Amino acid sequence: MDAAPWLDVEHDFFADTPKGKDPDHRSDSLRRFHQLLWSKPLRSGRAIRLTLPSRRNEGYLIHQDGETRLWFGSDAITHSYGSWLRPAPLVQAVSGLTDEQRSRYLGQPYTIAQTMIWPVRASDRPTINQARGTRSAIADRIDLTLECIRRHYDCSGESPLTDVLTAYGDFFAMFQGFDEFIDFFHLQDLVSDDYARVRYFLPNNDFQRHGSPQTTQEYVDYREAQLDFVDRRSRRIDQWLAEHI
Repeated sequence: MDAAPWLDVEHDFFADTPKGKDPDHRSDSLRRFHQLLWSKPLRSGRAIRLTLPSRRNEGYLIHQDGETRLWFGSDAITHSYGSWLRPAPLVQAVSGLTDEQRSRYLGQPYTIAQTMIWPVRASDRPTINQARGTRSAIADRIDLTLECIRRHYDCSGESPLTDVLTAYGDFFAMFQGFDEFIDFFHLQDLVSDDYARVRYFLPNNDFQRHGSPQTTQEYVDYREAQLDFVDRRSRRIDQWLAEHI
C-alpha cells in the first residue's frame, strides 16, 4: 500500500487528472486501480486479465484470453447531475437545494467505488457507457442499468438497454449468471440477498419515466441512497484489497 498511495478507496482520482479533464480518460492511477481490481479469476476457471496498452491511443485496458480480446473503458456509476442542463424538472430539482445540501451532494471526490469498467468496441455503437448516459429511462443510473443486466441474464423481458447488452453479450457470457457479475464488481448492496431483485435509489417505475430525479426531495433521496451505496462498496473493495493485495 505504501508503494502506491493511490491504492486507497478514499483516493480522489482528480488528484492526477489535468484540470478540467475527465479522470476516466486522464487519471493514470484510476486506470492502474481498475487493472488491479478486475484482473481476477472467474467461476468458469478462466480469468479476466487486463493489460495496459503500450500506447494510450490503442485503448484504455485490454483483456486477452486465447481468441477472446476485449477492450474496456472506465465510466462513473454515480452522478450528481450537477452539470446536466435537462430535463427541466431535474435542473429545477438541483436548483432547489439548500447551500448545505449543495455542499454535500455536489463536487464530491471521485473514488474507486464510484466507477467501473465496461467493454467498448468501435463496431458496436452505442457502447454501454453511451447508452446508459443518453437513454432517458436510464439517465446514467447504475441501479437501473443493473435491472437491465438482470433481465439480460434472466431472459425476463425487454429493457431500454436490450440492444446494447445483446451486442456485448460475449462480455456478459464470461460470468455464470447475474450473481457472479454482481459479486465480481462488488455491487452486492444494490441487489437483494438472493440476487432476484435490484435495490433502487428511487422507487421502481419500470422505465416508464425519465430516470433522473424530478423534484428536490427525490434528488435528496436519490443522492442519500447513492452515497450510502458508495460507502458500502468502498468497504467491500477495501476488504478485497486487504485479502488479496
